[in-house]
Amino acid sequence: MSAGSRGLGRGLDALLGGTQQKDEPVNPSEVRQLPIASICPNPHQPRIEFSEQGLADLSASIKTQGVLQPILVRPLENNQYELVAGERRLRASKLAGLREIPALVREMDDQESLAIALIENLQREDLNAIEEALGYRQLMDQFGVNQEALAKSLGKSRSALANSMRLLNLPEPVQNDIRQGRITAGHGRAIMSVTDETVANELHARILKQGMSVRQAEAEAGFWKEHGTLPSHGQGESADQAPRRAAGKRKKDVDPDLAEVQSMISRTLGRKVSVSGTASKGKLTLPFSSLDDLRRLAEMLGGEQG
Repeated sequence: MSAGSRGLGRGLDALLGGTQQKDEPVNPSEVRQLPIASICPNPHQPRIEFSEQGLADLSASIKTQGVLQPILVRPLENNQYELVAGERRLRASKLAGLREIPALVREMDDQESLAIALIENLQREDLNAIEEALGYRQLMDQFGVNQEALAKSLGKSRSALANSMRLLNLPEPVQNDIRQGRITAGHGRAIMSVTDETVANELHARILKQGMSVRQAEAEAGFWKEHGTLPSHGQGESADQAPRRAAGKRKKDVDPDLAEVQSMISRTLGRKVSVSGTASKGKLTLPFSSLDDLRRLAEMLGGEQG
């Protein structure tokens, strides 16, 4: 990473440190009652979906208890303000009929405003998986940091961050269904594992039509990897029964004599081996984990090194 990127990374750490202390009390003298009409939406608001029921519940709470946590805004010209953090509170306050809302006014530039808005949303538990992934990507683009640096700043593992962002490689219809809650990120990963676009689209359609669980979708994707096609379901057969039935049939079809020899070779070599075919013609597969392991295997089989 360049020196400039490292500097931006430190700036991101500072912003994260400043926004994650959500439980610290706010100095009452810093809170101002601002007219809701004077607050403009954040043009970089990363949050796309807002639950209507969730807003209604928050609005009901605000009607009885008021806004318990002030929103964060930055000043514009002509006594106008731009929202930085607190979109749900602002929307719910409008629903509750409030004319004013408690707010903290802070001077900040566009970069700081976007970062804080992103971080606030990423801290929310009800953020959908696509919005979360988009938030990570925006932070990386905005601050010029890589996945490792961002994961460290957010206190997440790099693999978790990478798995989240891979969802953005899904086709737009699949991403939209995850946003709307019709399918989960787990369904999306199962679809992503099918590299044939036509088959992936078919699996997506099956998940929606049949209401598949994530496990069932993964079973279908696994069946495609082995056979090159999705399983054809018999009448009354659940989505993951066809892969299990096919696997069970293959196991039953193994010649008992071959199975016995396979077990004997496995015990002798100290590794799992695979024997397929018939007693007259077949194939023996021996796995190895490295070149040294392969050489040891060759010696066990009576081979001589030149």
